[in-house]
Amino acid sequence: MSYLNQNLAEFNYLKHLVLLYGDGKNPWTKERLKYYVAHLCNDGKPDDWLFDSFLFINTKSTSGRDYVADINLGKSMSGEGDFFTICSPNPANKLDWENLLDFYFGEDGALSTLDETIKELSGVITPPQSLRNVVLTLPYPHITQKEFGILNPNGKILNFSVTGQNLTQATRSRLEAEIWFVERIVDLWSKARFSNINLLGLYWIFETVYRSWEIDDHFLLKELRKHINSRGLKFVWIPFYATYNFHLLENYKDYYFDIAFLQPNFLFYKNGKCIEKAVAVAKKTGAGIELEYYMDLDEPISIKNEKHLRFRKYLNAGVTHGYMTQSACAHFQGVDSLEKMYHHPDPIEREFYEDIYLFVKGTYQAKPYPPVPSGSYFIPRKRVAISIDLGGTRLRMGVVDALGKVIHYRQESTPKTRQEIIDRIVINVKEGLRFAKAEGFKVIGIGISTGGRVDFENGVIVDSTSLLPDWKEVPIKKIIEEQINIPVFVDHDGHCAALGERSFGKGKSSSNFISIVLGTGIAGGIYVAGKLLRGTSNFTSEIGHISVDPSGPKCSCGSYGCVELFSSGSGIERWAREKVLSGVQFGNVKDLSAKAIGDAARSGETFAIDLLKSAGEKLGVAATGLVNVFNPDLIIISGSLVELPDIYFQAFEETLRRRAIRPTADKLEIVFSDFSQDAGVIGAAALVFGQIEYDGCQNNMEQPDNRGGADD
Repeated sequence: MSYLNQNLAEFNYLKHLVLLYGDGKNPWTKERLKYYVAHLCNDGKPDDWLFDSFLFINTKSTSGRDYVADINLGKSMSGEGDFFTICSPNPANKLDWENLLDFYFGEDGALSTLDETIKELSGVITPPQSLRNVVLTLPYPHITQKEFGILNPNGKILNFSVTGQNLTQATRSRLEAEIWFVERIVDLWSKARFSNINLLGLYWIFETVYRSWEIDDHFLLKELRKHINSRGLKFVWIPFYATYNFHLLENYKDYYFDIAFLQPNFLFYKNGKCIEKAVAVAKKTGAGIELEYYMDLDEPISIKNEKHLRFRKYLNAGVTHGYMTQSACAHFQGVDSLEKMYHHPDPIEREFYEDIYLFVKGTYQAKPYPPVPSGSYFIPRKRVAISIDLGGTRLRMGVVDALGKVIHYRQESTPKTRQEIIDRIVINVKEGLRFAKAEGFKVIGIGISTGGRVDFENGVIVDSTSLLPDWKEVPIKKIIEEQINIPVFVDHDGHCAALGERSFGKGKSSSNFISIVLGTGIAGGIYVAGKLLRGTSNFTSEIGHISVDPSGPKCSCGSYGCVELFSSGSGIERWAREKVLSGVQFGNVKDLSAKAIGDAARSGETFAIDLLKSAGEKLGVAATGLVNVFNPDLIIISGSLVELPDIYFQAFEETLRRRAIRPTADKLEIVFSDFSQDAGVIGAAALVFGQIEYDGCQNNMEQPDNRGGADD
């Protein structure tokens, strides 16, 4: 399964829902709402739309009685210390519920004010393509409410408690009141005739589902949802982080709700809450994610100085785990937080205002964590991965942090024999460990990116390219782990490059892309619907072994005319040598490397220009088949050959766009990786971070579960 997807027609293209906490004594105004409806530039003028969906929540009525289900009797408010709750002893009654309807639908109510705000801003900004969504909160029918009120002249006073009646009678009274409230909303909405907003659904304010001797929310919710759906509306829920709620989410769409967002609660607890765990649950259950930031948070004392660090973690995780662009998101920000951020003297708060806008637009890029009071930068647990990138000609080692930054690097020529390769990998890993220890980093795993075929689950090199003839049937995971007591993960270099792009690079905002690594050989990785394709035996994405000339030379794989024989670094050299031996004249026949051919092409050497053009065309032919089959929106090119002249890449792109099926080619973007020759190193780190969950809530390294991929 995957997240609750963004931009679904059945939910009127919901992407980012902001929670708007209201107060009956302080009605919403256009001035306050504009900070949520539109992004404001530095001079205060609106220049773009912001949130597409709005959830109105009032926790108390003007009488002081509660709409929320429970109240906190402790002294701490944020989930630790003596925090504990009970069902409110001061429950709202029918009059309070009617006052909430007036808050929503009154002459200067929240809905008409929002509708008018959007209308006015549409005169400045290009109108949005769809109506903005509204979700309205249903008051909780408290089991402490014994005298709710009379719904019709011939009715009786509704009792929501089990005092004087059984649980079934109490539950039906609660359901009757909720249905009455839904019907009032439907009637008032139809009469209002708003022109800029769409009533998407109704919100269940209690963040879990109870059933006991005196309460049956399960029956209530199942029946209430049926009625809500019969009126063309959706039922929305935002549960807190708890194992019981994880269980409820597993089949929430079958019984209770249409839309659910899981709270990670990472902002409010020193320990025990993980964004990564919440992400895993959301993906498993088809839920969205809630981002939490409370600017006025000043306790618990244990994390009050970390609220900036933790919110940055929410934003960065939206990129690394994909929920920024893949998942429908809810945003909890306290009361009037965006307005406060916009005008705040603290540059961190002001920056967060812009970051929230970029996040909602899907263009935010992960940033370093803000300074802690000491002035140093915060990196969660200072956890890093050691990466080994084994290529046909170069062996590279890097120490990479959780944001994909290479903080230590070295490279050398690839040894010729199996044992030499193993020895040099061990030496390089130990060098990385020494660096990490000296700098105070904790190494959570070792990632190895290698050419050839890999038994991913067991960490065995099955076989490799002709450039590494002795590199086959190597249980490299076992060998390294026996010498260094740290988890080791091994994968095909093309897969690693794709993982790196998805986690840290140009693939962050795409769910369907192809990564092509052009080096001594040709490798690649393919993402479809946010998942790295591995195939039955992890042997997918052997892009270099797509045949583009059946009558061409025999490849080390046993086939003929593979694109790697023409368009890779070694292939260009082989092809050049073949042409020189056939009598073609070239200035320096002693150096026919891809780099030398590239330099000659830049100097106007006709032979080199023609050769690179032909090599690019062959690559375009190979990529055409991939594009026609997988329909990506993006191709990312990395590897040492990115240094070749434009003639190579122009021939590649022109061939691809000419041969690919329309409109596939028209919508395809082709870009160069930001990583260049570091793609393997960064990709091997992404492999590690994708296998090991890390967060402030974990004190010890966890063993991998072999699920594989940055999408896990």
